Amino acid sequence: MKQRTEIVVGAVILLSIALVFFGTVWLKGSGFGREEITIQARFREVGRLLEGNAVKLRGVPIGRVASVGLEPDGEGVIVRMRIKRDVALPPDPVVVLMPESLFGDWQAEIYPRSRFPQYRYAESPDPQVLPGYSLPDMSQLTAVADEIAQNLAVLTDRVEIAFTEETAHNVRRAIENIQEVSEHLTRLVGSQQRAIDEVATNLERTTEALGVAAETVQRTFAQVEAAVADGELAQIVDNVERASSQLDSLTKALLLASEEFRSVVSRADTTMQSVGALAVQLQRGEGSLGRLVQDTLLYADLVRTNLLVQELLKDFKANPRKYIKLEIF
Repeated sequence: MKQRTEIVVGAVILLSIALVFFGTVWLKGSGFGREEITIQARFREVGRLLEGNAVKLRGVPIGRVASVGLEPDGEGVIVRMRIKRDVALPPDPVVVLMPESLFGDWQAEIYPRSRFPQYRYAESPDPQVLPGYSLPDMSQLTAVADEIAQNLAVLTDRVEIAFTEETAHNVRRAIENIQEVSEHLTRLVGSQQRAIDEVATNLERTTEALGVAAETVQRTFAQVEAAVADGELAQIVDNVERASSQLDSLTKALLLASEEFRSVVSRADTTMQSVGALAVQLQRGEGSLGRLVQDTLLYADLVRTNLLVQELLKDFKANPRKYIKLEIF
């Protein structure tokens, strides 16, 4: 009986040891009878990732984290992962670390780089090491949220300092002024609408006039072109040349006439000098004509003589027989 009890106790102990061993192996992700490969990824930080955490592709577990260690220079973290050999990785693969649940468990998810191109992945000079990026955990998010809350508090204090009751009144008055200016602008635009319509009408008329002028110019060009083709333009040029030669002859004649006119002017000047001298003699009473002009008695005699001659002519017209006697034999 005692020997049987010892055997049972020993079996239980061996079974417990086996369960602990196989449980540990299972938790580490080691598999019996399946082939696995090891891949590596580089990260700037890994958050709460631990050995044994799941490695997933498109949400499906494909392996476990084998080890987590710092680089020799301490600039990055190298994570070794054991995954199934028959798993086909996406093109240009990257590894993203993120929380697996709200209880603090983390996981490594393999994605194509095009899925999250905005992340700043930790690149490695070794092409066999995949680039990695670690999402912030709850503690980092809480710290960031706390910093944002502090910034918001400072901003709120500054807003309260800047926007006092007087500032609110000023803003209200500014809005009212803007509204008043907007109404003035609306009325101004309405009053200028008629002028704009008139300008548009004038522009339309001007455009039509320009069109007519363009047609006239085209017709003129056509006529000129026809004249050139018919030889009329050459004839016009010949006429212009003949007119130019005639104009040269006329110019020469005018020059000769101008010289003759100068001699006439000089003779007229001499004549005017003589007339001036004669006028001076008349004013002085020199000569017969001068005495006639200056002697008033002689002028009166001439007037009386003129009257007598006129009376004689009247009498001659009235009584011609008195002066002419005609006898016929």
